[in-house]
Amino acid sequence: MDALASLVDGAHRASKERGAANSTATFVASLVFNAAAALAIFVVFSIARPRFRRAVRPPPVGRGVFSWIPAALRAPDVEVIRQSGLDAYMFLRSIRTMFIMFSVVGVVTAAAVLPINILGGRGQRGLNALSIGNVDPASGLLWVHLGVFALTTGWSLRCMVGELRIYTHLRMWWLTDPQGAAAAAASTVLVPNLPAGLVGNEPRLRALLDWAFPGGVRGVLGSRSCRALEGAAKKRDKLARRL
Repeated sequence: MDALASLVDGAHRASKERGAANSTATFVASLVFNAAAALAIFVVFSIARPRFRRAVRPPPVGRGVFSWIPAALRAPDVEVIRQSGLDAYMFLRSIRTMFIMFSVVGVVTAAAVLPINILGGRGQRGLNALSIGNVDPASGLLWVHLGVFALTTGWSLRCMVGELRIYTHLRMWWLTDPQGAAAAAASTVLVPNLPAGLVGNEPRLRALLDWAFPGGVRGVLGSRSCRALEGAAKKRDKLARRL
């Protein structure tokens, strides 16, 4: 019986070691693949960026392949808003905010939780030693996980509320700024799902909107299909390239 128990225990230990080795190998393979994919996308974007023209040209950033990186980091927020609009700026700002939040939460979690998981006392190996499953529930160390979770969640929510306040102030500034107020997007309202009786009846629709919006409206434009015009524009561009 002792020999059988020893054999079963040895098989169980070997199975755990194989599982740990497989999980480590899977993680390393995934890390290498994603790093290679990110590097490839970064290089392709850096090479292809100067080849695409824009209707509104930003300030020159240099001739180097990676010269756009310091220029993008030093670009003033006001210049980005004026060149790309408030919505595009807030999209870029949300990506930057998420990057900062992820970095801070990752550092705090790694510094506070990983040492506890590694020394949890359950004898896990490989990447399993870094998980919460390696912590003995009877040790009371799981309260640290709960505290870190509450702290990072509260800080993340505070950052989100702060970003919403910044967006509100920027929106008010953009609507009152002379250049922003002169743009068509600042005074244009999209009204979808119109009743069939109002579609195409611009005089009646304008009278209705004059009553609904204080100060009236300057004009009413109905949305129409532009496929024929788009085809003509493509044909024109093709002929221009041949010339």
